[in-house]
Amino acid sequence: MSAFRSIAAEGVIRFIFFAVTILQLCCPWTGRGESTGDMFSQDATGFYRDFRGVFSSPAHFDDSDWMRVAAIAGAATLSTLFFDEPVRDFALNHHTPFLDTVMPVGDYYGRFRTGYGVGSLIYLGGILAGADDVRLTGRAVLEAHTFAMMITGVLKATTGRSRPFKQEGNTRFSLFATENPNWSFPSGHATSAFAVSSALSTRIKRPWATVGLYALSTLTAMQRVYDDKHWLSDTIVGAAIGTAVGLAVGNMINDEEVRMEHGYAESSEPVPLLGVTVTF
Repeated sequence: MSAFRSIAAEGVIRFIFFAVTILQLCCPWTGRGESTGDMFSQDATGFYRDFRGVFSSPAHFDDSDWMRVAAIAGAATLSTLFFDEPVRDFALNHHTPFLDTVMPVGDYYGRFRTGYGVGSLIYLGGILAGADDVRLTGRAVLEAHTFAMMITGVLKATTGRSRPFKQEGNTRFSLFATENPNWSFPSGHATSAFAVSSALSTRIKRPWATVGLYALSTLTAMQRVYDDKHWLSDTIVGAAIGTAVGLAVGNMINDEEVRMEHGYAESSEPVPLLGVTVTF
């Protein structure tokens, strides 16, 4: 039965993103008749520029940006102190056949390979169709997923928090852990899901898409707690990382698209990350 649910969940996610790709390809798109090599070269340059923008941004944080960071850290701390254990107990005691059927969709959406699969599907669709906007959407997903997972991966390995199913409590940390059961903080699934949803939402710019994408991300976060893989605080921080990076990358790609339409290669405008502005 579990295998059937996993297959069904995979089918649902694949259908959703097939529909997103078709929507992107069927909408009016822009193409400049460039060669495939030129497009790959431009995207490699853009990938580096966006990487630099995301990872250099903390050096430019102002007071309001650090307040946002403090708010996220505070929410995670409060969750650890007061909500992690009760939420876990509630989730474990309220399993139902319906939720057992629905939750695998969230699991599949947040998987490492799903983010790259979705981004690659959209990106290659844009390359084959010669559609700059579709290609840039795919690149936004790939960048957001990569950058966000790099941050989460470092935090997982350095903090070494025990997963709930180890029955060691929510305050057990083993620094620089090398085993998956000690990689609870933050949630990689939540990071990936919110990074993909945020990047796509910023690019698609349709309310129904935004609602649907963030609903999938929220389901992913719920599934991690429901299946006893993560504490609530793990998913809060993972969602924050994914959302911040996804929105930042999506906005950078949007700015790049505008520059392309006007024939500009580089930007002199600042790019926001968590409210901060970075000038290239």
